Amino acid sequence: MKNINPNRIKFYQFLNDDLSLESFEKWIYENKELENTIPEDHYNDLLAFNFKSREVKKYIKSVVKKHFDWREYEKWRTVELLKKIKSGKVEIVLATRKLRKLYLEQELEIKRPFLSIGLAIGYESELDNCPIESEYNQWNSDALKKQLEPVEWYRKQILEDVDSELNELLKPELKTIDLGHIENIKHLHDTFAERLYFPEFYGNNWDAFWDSITGIVEMPNVLTLTNWDKFENTFEKESKILKEIIADYNNQNAEKLIKTVGNNGYKT
Repeated sequence: MKNINPNRIKFYQFLNDDLSLESFEKWIYENKELENTIPEDHYNDLLAFNFKSREVKKYIKSVVKKHFDWREYEKWRTVELLKKIKSGKVEIVLATRKLRKLYLEQELEIKRPFLSIGLAIGYESELDNCPIESEYNQWNSDALKKQLEPVEWYRKQILEDVDSELNELLKPELKTIDLGHIENIKHLHDTFAERLYFPEFYGNNWDAFWDSITGIVEMPNVLTLTNWDKFENTFEKESKILKEIIADYNNQNAEKLIKTVGNNGYKT
């Protein structure tokens, strides 16, 4: 993830509840660099704003949307949440609820969330009946142990998925998509659209796929499609089409590559 201007990060921290209103307001008044970050008239409006207003979050959100890149903010807060989960600062059950909330908010704001639906939605539904730490005192020890069993079943996989998606956000030049869980062709196109940030008008067909990877989205330097053998055996016709598209793409791109990996190693 590219370096973000520290002035923008302060706004992001406040919107993400990582910075108190008092600290943010003090920083606004003391930071003269803001004059070079946003237009003078909007800067003066910011200085004159009543920070005791109930509308302060709404106002700061409008400032960010007007002068910064809202997708940058959404990506930044996704990375921050994944880092907290990876480091253990957010316990697993609460983490799944926060991931779901973030995903749904991003669906409304930017259409294509920075989280995969599997990480954001799948685990939360599996752990829906598990209490978070602040609720432990409502259970006796035996009942709590029983209630938390699913957490141990899924903990390792959740953390592995968090680590994988965090790495991809921090290093967008490398991306991996697992084709081993594809259920049907619509699911395949939905997966590509989600993971490669295809536009909302993506047409879920191979012509639209080609147009997207060659001219609409910024592709990673290396896109690795794993479990190719399983995908090929399950979707024989579609895998042949995709294989031809991959060959054409690689022939036309000297600096970018799509590669497939199956049970027997790399395919050409």
